[in-house]
Amino acid sequence: MQQFVRFARISGIDLNAILDREMLGLLAASSTAETVPAHAMVDIMQLCAIVARRPDIGVAFAMWCNLRGYGPLSLLWDHCPTVEDSVRISARFLHLESQALGSRMSEEGDEVVLQQFIAIPARFGGSQYLEATLTLQMRVLQLILGEDWHPLRMEFDHPAPPNAAFHRNVFRCPVVFGADRSALVLARADMRRPSPNGNAHLLAFLERQLAREEEARTARDAVQRVERLIAANLANGPVTLETIAQGLAVGPRSLQRRLADQGETFARVLERVRRRAAQEYFANERKPSLTELAHRLGYAEASAASRFLRTSLGCGAKVLARRAHASRHAGGRSL
Repeated sequence: MQQFVRFARISGIDLNAILDREMLGLLAASSTAETVPAHAMVDIMQLCAIVARRPDIGVAFAMWCNLRGYGPLSLLWDHCPTVEDSVRISARFLHLESQALGSRMSEEGDEVVLQQFIAIPARFGGSQYLEATLTLQMRVLQLILGEDWHPLRMEFDHPAPPNAAFHRNVFRCPVVFGADRSALVLARADMRRPSPNGNAHLLAFLERQLAREEEARTARDAVQRVERLIAANLANGPVTLETIAQGLAVGPRSLQRRLADQGETFARVLERVRRRAAQEYFANERKPSLTELAHRLGYAEASAASRFLRTSLGCGAKVLARRAHASRHAGGRSL
């Protein structure tokens, strides 16, 4: 947050003119507080992009900022012997840095897909935050693979900006907008290519320090970790208590108890994540499709997605699409 304030000042973006009192309060608090609410950076970056007409603000910020200016996780990036180590550590400890972001890795033939997604409600959408974090991911991999390395492909699940020249210049690879995920795609062969700067012993030491911090947070973060894992796996098919418990390396009954201790049930968390995913979909998709939405919500049939919208959000796809269109149109008038 503090880095973004400096970036905005240098870029001529007047945060006082753009942000409301609540958001300005979050900016002020970030100068002394250890943490800020998870939604703060997502909402502030997106609103600045809209009002300042800077659809490249996420990528520009990520290219400008200091990679070592983040929290404890950023201390590990320089010491990772391989990309595989970097991905493993990020997947394990990302929640200690940001509750707003989730990630997952998948292998598709000779390609490895590093996907990221917004794991919390976003008032204005999360496209700029995702573009920023995926750009940071590229820069982290360049610490290991060299500055001349670039991804095979970048994919974003939101519409293209009016001019994507800046994105193509930064990523120097095909950039796909309107995809069904936001992800960085690299060659499988890059995953284990050794870094000349890797230090396995120092990495192991730093990893143990983060593990202690993670252990202290585990009880408090049970619900958030379940939400992130559900969000990461929704599009892969039915999500059950058993599959999520397996992903967290606990038994189903143990997971039920942890959720109950926080006054939650698995069914209620699953519904909340689906509702959030549906709202995000309609906020960003100009031509929504029930079939595509069903895929993103983990349903096999469009009819199941339609029933979910009516029972959980109280209306159908057409109404939600009209509301999203009206909201975007009202935002354009306010500029």
